Amino acid sequence: MKSSINWKFIQKNSDEILLDGIFNLTKQPSLKFSEIRNSNAGNYLISNNKTNFYIGEGKNLDKRLKQQSKPNTSTFYKNYQKLFVQNSLNIADFLVQTINTNIGRKEIEEFGIVNLKTSLNKFQLKKRSEFKIQKNGLWNDVQDNFEQIINEAEKDILKNRFSLWYDCDVKVVSGLYIVKNKKEEIIYIGESSNIKERYLTHSSKTYFSALRRHIGTELFNFELIETSGRKRLFTEKQDLDVTKFLKNCNALFFPIYLGRYEIEEFLIRKYKPLLNRKDNKQE
Repeated sequence: MKSSINWKFIQKNSDEILLDGIFNLTKQPSLKFSEIRNSNAGNYLISNNKTNFYIGEGKNLDKRLKQQSKPNTSTFYKNYQKLFVQNSLNIADFLVQTINTNIGRKEIEEFGIVNLKTSLNKFQLKKRSEFKIQKNGLWNDVQDNFEQIINEAEKDILKNRFSLWYDCDVKVVSGLYIVKNKKEEIIYIGESSNIKERYLTHSSKTYFSALRRHIGTELFNFELIETSGRKRLFTEKQDLDVTKFLKNCNALFFPIYLGRYEIEEFLIRKYKPLLNRKDNKQE
């Protein structure tokens, strides 16, 4: 690894790295959906006639773009049909560019929504700053050294002190969070583009909180109550029991400016937290 390309470097220089990543993405060949042959993790940009419409990410680009190529499963095309009442384009009229992303695929998506002005992306609109897209050569060096970077990230994150859940001082920033039970066992790992917002969600009612739902169903065998066609609620007493459990947990909220998806995946695979389902498969 180049001495300058390490975990701390990519956090301090995340914008510059993402600028180069977006530059690389926009320079890739534009292909029809049927021409894509890429099973790697990465990012994709959907356009027509040099107008950028949608940027996304996937752990397997072939599978993700197969979904996007069909009108009944395509997020971007459904948004297109809603936004453009006079639908002049068929889904086959759009072209796709892809880039392999070993680390930073969620940040590339967020960064691209703002800086490529993709009109069909509905979220993350205010979560990145605007820049002039330009090449600086950092992207490929970061991608080539992603394994070492993630190992450094693990050490840097886990050396920090955990606090009782309701004593945590959480900043408004993108990042990762780790939850331990009273036995100091890691029971849940999550990420968010706004860890403060996610902390408040987990600290209150169960409706929007996957962590609280997993605590209730996996640890207390509570049954979720259906509301608006989805099972998302517990009774008031059960919700209080979840809150009491969380009160005795220790947690760490850690800011990450580039790589939070991949670090979350790595840590879940390694520590196999009881309450995580995503990426938590026994090997």
